[in-house]
Amino acid sequence: MREYKFIQMKYKIMKGGYVTSKEDGYRDHRTVIRDMAQQGYRLVSQLPVSVEGYGRVVIYDLVFEREDNYGGSKF
Repeated sequence: MREYKFIQMKYKIMKGGYVTSKEDGYRDHRTVIRDMAQQGYRLVSQLPVSVEGYGRVVIYDLVFEREDNYGGSKF
C-alpha cells in the first residue's frame, strides 16, 4: 500500500513565485521536494488547482508518495 501527501503551492509575486503557505514558512518548490525526499517520499505529480483567465496556474498541488509502514493489506 502506498501513502500519498499533497502540498499546495500558491503564486505569490512578493515571495518570488510559487511558495507554500505562511504557516509552512513560504517554502519554494525545490525546498519542498528536498524536504519530502528526506522523509522517504518521491514526487509523482503536479496538479493545477486554480487557474486564472489567461491560463496561468495560481495554485497547484505537489503530489508525493511513499510505501506505508504497514507493509500489508489494510483490508
